[in-house]
Amino acid sequence: MLFRNEIFEQDLESIKDILSSTGFFEGAPDEIDAALKSARQALKDGNTIENHAFLFLEQDAETIGYTCFSRIPCTLSTYEIHWLAVHNNQRGRGIGKLLLNEVIKIVRQAGASKLILKTAGRDLYIPTQKFYLSCGFKEEARLKNYYSKGDDCLIYSMDF
Repeated sequence: MLFRNEIFEQDLESIKDILSSTGFFEGAPDEIDAALKSARQALKDGNTIENHAFLFLEQDAETIGYTCFSRIPCTLSTYEIHWLAVHNNQRGRGIGKLLLNEVIKIVRQAGASKLILKTAGRDLYIPTQKFYLSCGFKEEARLKNYYSKGDDCLIYSMDF
């Protein structure tokens, strides 16, 4: 497996394929559109931690997972993971943990004091929530009915 921190035009299709494969965004195509918009922005303005940094994990020349993260504007040292996704046919192999650990390494080297992420509160996301907790994140906040009625936004954080 190989990490790649460059973004190319063909990555748009890989991102769409990975996110579609998860089954988490059926009926919510605007979420995939938002991920693609961030990728297009990184292609245009540069793949930087100040903008949107993309990190891809490849195996046998195939992109099997990716993450997008950045420093939160108006903070000195707080970073956010915007997306972390693994192709459904690769789940359960530790790929998400590899990606997450690499992000942690990168943001710590950049001087991060805090790393946050948001995820949905629906039952479908319970495995995702358990994953982040098992990786050392703590639930710091819950915004009720954020995504839709009955679907809270859970904000997880990790302090360094």
